[in-house]
Amino acid sequence: MRLNSIMIYYQLSKRFKINHAQYSQQYSVGRPVFYEPSVYTEGRAVIVDAENALHCVRHLTGCVLLLAGYPNGSFDCGGNDAVFLDAGISERTLFNALTEIFDTFDTWDEKLSRIVGGNVGYQEILDSCRSVLPEPAALMDGDFKYIAYTSDEGMRRKFVDDMNQLPLDDVNDLTSMPGFKELEERKEAFVYTAGEVVIYKNIYHEGAYVGRLSLLIEEGQSEEKTEYEKAVFNHLAGYVEQLYDQCGGFELGSPRLADLHHMMKKCLETDGADEGELLRLLWANKNLPGDVYYMLTIRENILQRGKAYNMRYLCSQMERMWPGAYCVTHNGDIAMLFNRNMFSKSTDLEFHKEMVYFLRESVLAAGCSREFTDISCMRSAYRQAEFAMEMGLRKNFTYCYHKFDDYALDFLLKYGVGNFLPEQLCSRELLSLYRYDRENETSYYKTLLTYARLQYNAVASAKALYIHRSSFINRMERIRELIHLNLEDPEERLYLLLSFRIMEEYGSKSGEK
Repeated sequence: MRLNSIMIYYQLSKRFKINHAQYSQQYSVGRPVFYEPSVYTEGRAVIVDAENALHCVRHLTGCVLLLAGYPNGSFDCGGNDAVFLDAGISERTLFNALTEIFDTFDTWDEKLSRIVGGNVGYQEILDSCRSVLPEPAALMDGDFKYIAYTSDEGMRRKFVDDMNQLPLDDVNDLTSMPGFKELEERKEAFVYTAGEVVIYKNIYHEGAYVGRLSLLIEEGQSEEKTEYEKAVFNHLAGYVEQLYDQCGGFELGSPRLADLHHMMKKCLETDGADEGELLRLLWANKNLPGDVYYMLTIRENILQRGKAYNMRYLCSQMERMWPGAYCVTHNGDIAMLFNRNMFSKSTDLEFHKEMVYFLRESVLAAGCSREFTDISCMRSAYRQAEFAMEMGLRKNFTYCYHKFDDYALDFLLKYGVGNFLPEQLCSRELLSLYRYDRENETSYYKTLLTYARLQYNAVASAKALYIHRSSFINRMERIRELIHLNLEDPEERLYLLLSFRIMEEYGSKSGEK
């Protein structure tokens, strides 16, 4: 394994006194050699006699120079990095120390290769770092779930919640910081301060960000140690990405949930997506033919001034809370495919009640579709969930959970009416009565509306209008004089009720009461 100058410098500093170093970190070099004019030494760790350093540096490039002592006069490393150790260190001692350092890193690198080649696991990758990494490190996916972390009780108590994720408050603090999302584009290891000072190294798959290595920096830590840890992370990340590429995700051995998530998004976003493949992936994840599903859409309840959540984090959190839940982000919200049968097998709790508790506590809102068993209905079920959410927040914004069945008539009215105005679609007789009221300051429209809603019961209608029964009968006679009504016809009754609803809906949109 090739090491850069900061890796060599840091490891040597634990053994010897170092007087000075000039390092750029751009040079990764091979095992140590002694400088000899006749030996090809480009790209190596080269042990140089301080007395001859000024002469030999003109013949070297791309090296890390190791000198016991310091040359007389000014010294330009040229196209090299250099580490100046105490003059009392013999070249032989320095060579042996460098050989041990390279042996340690070679052993680590070989172990990483075996772990990845055998698809052993991410935890084993991090455990292998103990020989080269002084502090505990962690690997998280893009939803802040821990894939693996090296053993450290203090870190576990403070930064790992009961669901093996970064605590939600920490996630919200991070994701609400300006520019945090842009960090996913950083290719090299970097330091980020958000309360704690942390080294991060992004993990990519096919050019897309999928997770991150992290390491907490100690208070007062030297710059050299930080740069060393960054260099180790840069090397380590390559093996993490290799294992991810081989396994298609962070889960090893089991049916790949990432494939199911990908196919769900494709079915929601693309006409003609392969629903058969979605069904196959559901079966691979222990869903059964005939299982009953719901589709839900979940978002921050802005009307109640909730927190700005990280939706990808919430997806993974809800999947762990509720067996049978499969969540993806879609158009800024969360789309959840929920298997009622899988949930019922694992608990006696009632899902809809549990969802209400969760939404209230989290200040979120959700729309829920009608149940279905045919997975090809998933996209239309999601439309039901979206409509229930939109209509529910408009009509009952204090509620957090809106079911499509409660708004099915609203859906019929909205999409049945299309772009027609009430005067283009509603009962002409009812429109005429409405205009008469406005021109003459009467209330015949309200009288007929009350009568229709109370199932044409005259006594109940008179009571609701706070008038005597005889007065109500007189009003109805006057209404029949003004417009033609046949309330014995069931179809006319239905048309009248729908007209009332359409005019009521139009009045609420236009601000009329």
